[in-house]
Amino acid sequence: MKNIFKDNTKNYIYGGLYGSSGSYVINKISSNYDNTIILLNNNSEIVNFSNELKLFSGEDKKISQFLEIESFPYESFIYDINILSERLKTYKNIINTKKNIIVTSYSAVSKYLTPKDTIVKYFYQINKECKYNNLLSSLKDLRYDRTQKVLNKGEYAIRGSIVDIFSTVEDQPIRINFDGDDPETIKVFNLDSQISNNSIDTFTLGPATEVIITNEVLKTYKEKCKNVFDHEYMDDIEYDKIINNLPHPSALNILPILFDNVTSLFDLVIGNKNIILSLKNPYTKIHAIRERYKDFYDKNKEKKYILDYKTLIVSNDDLLKSTSEMIKCSLSLYKVETSLVAMNSPIRKLPSLLINNTFKDPYKSLKDYIQKNDNTIIFCIDRKSLVIEIQKLLDSLNLKYDLLTDLNKSSYSKKIYIIESYIDDGFIDYEKNISFISSKDIFGSRSISIPRKSKNRLIDNYVNDISTLEIDSPVVHDSYGVGRYKGLVNMDIEGIQTELIKLEYSNDDILYIPVTSINLLKKYSGHTGLNIPLHNLGTDYWIKIKNRAKKKINDIAVELLEVESKRLASKGFCFKNNPDEYQRFCDTFPYEETNDQIKAIDNVIIDMQSNKPMDRLICGDVGFGKTEIIMRASFLSAINNCQTIILAPTTILVEQHYKSFLNRFSSTAINIGRVSRLQSTKDKKETLSKIKNGEIDIIIGTHALLSKNIEYKNLKLLVIDEEHKFGVTDKEKIKKLKTNIDVITLTATPIPRTLNSALSQVKDLSVMVTPPQNRKSIVTRIVKWDKDILIEAIDREIQRGGQIYYVHNEISTMDNEIEKISLLNNKIKIGRIHGQLDPKHIEIEMHKFLNREYDLLICTSIIESGLDIQNVNTIIINNSNKFGLSQLHQIRGRVGRTNRQAYAYMVIPEYTPITKDAEKRLEAIDSVESLGGGLELATHDLEIRGAGEILGEEQSGQIYEIGYAMFTDILNKSIEFLKTGDNEDDPDSIEIDVNKSCLISQDYINDILTRLKYYKKISSCKNFDEVTYLCDELIDIYGPLPDYLENLIMITKLKLQLRDKNVKYIKILEKTINIEFKDKEKINPEKIISNMNQYDIKILKNNMIQFSLDNDDLFKISEKINNLVGSIL
Repeated sequence: MKNIFKDNTKNYIYGGLYGSSGSYVINKISSNYDNTIILLNNNSEIVNFSNELKLFSGEDKKISQFLEIESFPYESFIYDINILSERLKTYKNIINTKKNIIVTSYSAVSKYLTPKDTIVKYFYQINKECKYNNLLSSLKDLRYDRTQKVLNKGEYAIRGSIVDIFSTVEDQPIRINFDGDDPETIKVFNLDSQISNNSIDTFTLGPATEVIITNEVLKTYKEKCKNVFDHEYMDDIEYDKIINNLPHPSALNILPILFDNVTSLFDLVIGNKNIILSLKNPYTKIHAIRERYKDFYDKNKEKKYILDYKTLIVSNDDLLKSTSEMIKCSLSLYKVETSLVAMNSPIRKLPSLLINNTFKDPYKSLKDYIQKNDNTIIFCIDRKSLVIEIQKLLDSLNLKYDLLTDLNKSSYSKKIYIIESYIDDGFIDYEKNISFISSKDIFGSRSISIPRKSKNRLIDNYVNDISTLEIDSPVVHDSYGVGRYKGLVNMDIEGIQTELIKLEYSNDDILYIPVTSINLLKKYSGHTGLNIPLHNLGTDYWIKIKNRAKKKINDIAVELLEVESKRLASKGFCFKNNPDEYQRFCDTFPYEETNDQIKAIDNVIIDMQSNKPMDRLICGDVGFGKTEIIMRASFLSAINNCQTIILAPTTILVEQHYKSFLNRFSSTAINIGRVSRLQSTKDKKETLSKIKNGEIDIIIGTHALLSKNIEYKNLKLLVIDEEHKFGVTDKEKIKKLKTNIDVITLTATPIPRTLNSALSQVKDLSVMVTPPQNRKSIVTRIVKWDKDILIEAIDREIQRGGQIYYVHNEISTMDNEIEKISLLNNKIKIGRIHGQLDPKHIEIEMHKFLNREYDLLICTSIIESGLDIQNVNTIIINNSNKFGLSQLHQIRGRVGRTNRQAYAYMVIPEYTPITKDAEKRLEAIDSVESLGGGLELATHDLEIRGAGEILGEEQSGQIYEIGYAMFTDILNKSIEFLKTGDNEDDPDSIEIDVNKSCLISQDYINDILTRLKYYKKISSCKNFDEVTYLCDELIDIYGPLPDYLENLIMITKLKLQLRDKNVKYIKILEKTINIEFKDKEKINPEKIISNMNQYDIKILKNNMIQFSLDNDDLFKISEKINNLVGSIL
């Protein structure tokens, strides 16, 4: 594109940027400039626009996202590491690259930044020339956190000669293996598995913060403080943190007193030709931000130590000076009247190409456009399944096409191209005669998604429960019962270094167990608190409890198997699929399916096409995609002329489902109805008549749908949402209705992997643990009650058209709280619900909130397991110090259900001190912002709830007695035995006492919890392949295996070899080996006699034999034991 903007004294206007043409046109404009700065409204726009820009620009251009720190004026908090990373990458690109495209926001460029000459010093190039000590010194200087294991950007770990680093400006973590002081290898590694793979030559080490406090900076700070603040500031916590070089989140708010010459982003960019492109006037937008800061400053300057807003926000003079040599251009989505400074892009809108499933030919509009148009057509389709659909369509029209991997071409020689990539809206470049068509143009509104990396582990990693043990955590041992974990203890026993697990039982009795028997130990989840009843050592009380529980759990297993066998013996309706029609419906789903969702959908469709009645349980958190699964099942039912009922526990949930179904099925001829008490009598009567006549295909309602008065013409599919919330009478009716029809049950209560493993053998179960791909983590802030912060939180949400939950758990003071909120914003419309209100009144209030009649809903924790209201993206939890950890997690999870950034404010009292326990709970909830992070928190109550809902509440007694982990373990083994008759020995039931040290030394893995995890991993290996894989992992992460660990591995392999060989105990002495067998009936006396001379066997009492040892090599000893045992059985 010709350089049409030449005069930097003029403000240009460029119009007609329809659809996604903005990124297409800007890419072409940028080729004429050294630096292109694009100003947008917020971070969401920055990310989406950057993704589109990358598609059109190719790999040769550096595209930076200079994200804004999403905070209120003067707010002090540690911002997201990913935001920091993108900002630092921008600095890196500006320093190292001559041509840059910087996508940013008005807010991000409005703040002063660290001086340019200081920033340059923050970036180091690391290669094989670097030295070990120099690297460690640099990591310290750049404020990297040293951790046991690198999991996040800005962290590093040292394990002997191995240094792991996750640079803030790299996309993958790096592992450097040193040989002395010099790097031997530099590789990237996988964060999940921690295994290294590709070698690299060099990488950039960026700072872990935008502000590094050096001695020189401290000197400036001390001098400037005296001129800006009074002497009492020296006693302030902020001053103390800065002086002691502690991490301080408000450093960006005091930049002008840390450095002499702060700068702006515009000052950082170099080059003779730079351009600023903006949808709105940047000077006006930055002035508005300046006014917000001024307002806060004027209100708080007498109460807080804050700098004058003029020193923090780029002044108009500085802005004009910084941009004086740059071209300025305002962009417009609409055509503008042309002049010397106003021109239009060569872009036109596409006509409507949406498929319409109500037409005989749903693709008619698209076909007509392709066949009647001479333009080159490029389909930008963001999903593989949709690419296949477009290919089928083009094949049916006998049209040839090419598949592209990028759009960085100067010309296109063919008529049609397809690229698997995302643009939001298509457009036409009429100068070049190219039409770009997006998925959204054909299939309707879509959501951009960034693929998540899948986790891949060979050994099923259920070890996390053990690796999170803290001192005094309750545990349950297979042989001794419930005790308390007291840590790992190193002992020298007869000259042999041994690591033991210390357990405390009733009466302060202490038990030491070898780490090699860690698989007999499980984390206890049952009773809570410090009053968990510990068992007595030396009594048979625990054995009686365990045997009683085993009998009851076995009864559960029998019942589950009976129910399953009856179902398999029944004959159900076999649904027929119309692949083309079904695929068209799937293609209109506006999001990228998660892997869990795809698997669950496939399972449901296979079940429905079987001649056995389906009875599938689908478990997944609210917003994880369960509704789309039942929509596809309902669609399949409808195209078979069958009816579906969706049974929901509340009227509000019915209304929500009804709206979702109407919207999702709007392009089909399928009829949706609902039965709700919010309907008029006339409407209800008409609906029931249509149900009877078969005019309604999908019926949504509460327990009213179970009434005998409702007649269904051809009911074949029943969907039950949260069955545990229905009453006993309703459950009985559901049970009768289930006979010979297909049933899907939905639950949002987490089912942990262990219970899933047991139930999946007897029940069709789909568990969804992967959050949607475009879901953002919730920004969580712990704040003292501060009206300014709350005003900002409420105003920001309302200004972006959202709503707010305000959780206040004291009904008696709720009126006072409403008054306080009204004073914060007198225009706000407030609703109220709590558990003491009539259920009908709660439904009416929730209905009003759902319909946006209220901006804010003040409520108790009644919303803990509530609706999925996507418009609510701010939650304020008052007196959050009074809530339990898992309760806080559940309540916080009411927001953040879409790709919009959600905020959670944990408000604590302004003056009343909170307890240490409350402080720890809030720190924990603050640290777990990741999606699906709930299982990292105190989840035992959810585990028990999940088991109760599926197996019956009466089972909670067994769980409390023996602990959740042991309950599911016994259930798993009972079901396996009843199904197969196989009662395979656990390798850890074999005890091996060896006269050599078998442990993971502290020198090799220093962290106790990590050692525990690997002890558990080693003992969890099921075969030699898993042992080999684990050894490779240890060598890669920690270096060569020490002798003690080699011994432990050898013993583990021997246990695996001896599994199912009747061995109970082995004692390896200096010159002899004793072997005790479990069952003497399985020993063949003749074979013992025939091998006596070869092995020098002696028969001892208690099913024990002894044979001589002529070698102290553990490998050869293991080989001899295995050969002997094999020869005498």
